[in-house]
Amino acid sequence: MTRTSSDTLVMSKTTEAIGAYAANPDAIVEAGEVVDIRFQQGDKLSLRGAKLFHLLVQAAGVAIVDDKQHKIAFSELNESFHIPVQELEHIINELHRTVVSLKLTDEKGRSYKKSGSILSDVERESDDLSQAEIRFEFSKTMQKAIANSSHWAVLSRKAVLAFEGKYSLRLYTILSLRSGLRKTSEDFLLEDFRKLLGVPTGAYDRWNNFRQWVLAPALLEINQLGGVHVGFRPLKQGRKIIGVRLTWGMK
Repeated sequence: MTRTSSDTLVMSKTTEAIGAYAANPDAIVEAGEVVDIRFQQGDKLSLRGAKLFHLLVQAAGVAIVDDKQHKIAFSELNESFHIPVQELEHIINELHRTVVSLKLTDEKGRSYKKSGSILSDVERESDDLSQAEIRFEFSKTMQKAIANSSHWAVLSRKAVLAFEGKYSLRLYTILSLRSGLRKTSEDFLLEDFRKLLGVPTGAYDRWNNFRQWVLAPALLEINQLGGVHVGFRPLKQGRKIIGVRLTWGMK
């Protein structure tokens, strides 16, 4: 991959951002554009798929922006998942087939959207689980977003693995980014907020259902595990609820 001088400058910022936490085994550093991915219609990640994604980001480290193959031992992943290799491969396939959309900015400051899969290629070296190694590559879409990022979220690995709800984990990553930007509240249009959380099209369409089965359980779990206290209130246009305002603060 040919890089310009401006690419090198951005790369150094990316390397610096990730490298600053290299000595902290609990820190997972993720680009803001990746945190704010929108799932394409019909696509979503399971809870285990999302957790695996975060662990692969951490495993790649500062080399995540390089067009290269990364690797991690199955035994290391199994310390977190405790599942047969066949189930792990099923989760990895999620990252192959899930298409995401990211909002990026070009070198002239113009915004554009880029879509693609999360992983482009995966190999497993051996059937002997004591020796098995997973080799993987992030897609060009993910590499582009990470390499050109200027804002970052720092997630707790312990918190990521502790969450029991996929919407809880997803919202935790979203809030971690915004807390790092020194924000304490943000308004979200309801339809975009659903895409941001990865709620499938047609699921929980009514506000009361969305609040009861998605938002309230996610906030409850985050308030227990995430190191922040989060609240919300609906935003109305007349009698119709069109969005939600999230407010948060560090515990």
